Formats: sequence, C-alpha cells, structure tokens
Amino acid sequence: MKTKKILGWISGSATLIVIGYTLYKMANGQQIGSSEIYAIGITLSMFFSAIAWGHKGEDDGVRQDEELGRRISERSGMIGYYVLLVLLFLSVIGERYLYDVQSPWLLILLAVGIFLHPMIEFLQTRKYR
Repeated sequence: MKTKKILGWISGSATLIVIGYTLYKMANGQQIGSSEIYAIGITLSMFFSAIAWGHKGEDDGVRQDEELGRRISERSGMIGYYVLLVLLFLSVIGERYLYDVQSPWLLILLAVGIFLHPMIEFLQTRKYR
C-alpha cells in the first residue's frame, strides 16, 4: 500500500473517531468544549493534507516541494484568506443584526484581516529590493 493511502486511512480514521466522540457527547447532553472543535479541525487538516500531496519516490500525485505544488499552496492560501475574510465580515454583520451586539474583537480581527495581506506583500517586496 502506498504511503498516501496509509496516511489517508490513519488520519481519516482519527477524524471519524473524533467526530464520533463529539457527536456522542452531544447526544448525551454533555457540553462540547473548544478542545473537541480544535481536534476536529486538526484531524481534518491532517486528513486533507495526507490525501492531497504525493510522496518522494512514489508516483502518487503532486509533491508539495515541486513548483506546481508551491503554486497550488500559494493559490489555495490566497483563496483561504479571502474566504476567511468574508466569513469574518459575515460574522460581524450577523452579530450586529441577529443579536444587536457589536463585538470589538471581531471588528479588530476584521480590520487586521483587511490590511494583513497588503502588509505581507509590502514586507515581501522589501525583502527582494
């Protein structure tokens, strides 16, 4: 079996176990904490990373250290940045209209999110001057 499949099965099984445990706690009326949410996010991240990238010495897809892999990572990072920015904006709007409350922390995060990408671009261009 190839490394990609083995890692996919292991991380997929771990993800299902964590999600199953969380659903079990919900069904029993127990409180779901941040550790369960973090665990779901981390195991899902491991799973998608394991099934996305190929491995050295095996012909099982694009490797992360290849030029195409770097371009894919850069492009997906930009898409993820804009999706997260839109979700933050919708959270600010939703909180305002649903609960009639304005959270300063969400507003700060939205402001940081808006200027973060141009600031990092500026720092990167300074590095190559």
